[in-house]
Amino acid sequence: MPKSQEIPLPDLPADTYGKPKGKRYRQQFGVIALVGDEQAQKALFARLTAEGLNCKVVNT
Repeated sequence: MPKSQEIPLPDLPADTYGKPKGKRYRQQFGVIALVGDEQAQKALFARLTAEGLNCKVVNT
């Protein structure tokens, strides 16, 4: 199976809202940490952002 950066992507229409500049795909790496409740989520988020990490909160 080819890696995503090896798959050619079609051009986006010129009037596409929020059209990214340059490449359409940017490789990213992340970690998902599962916690027991919202309080633990808030504490972990605060700790990681205080360490300078770029974090996002998700709920599923």
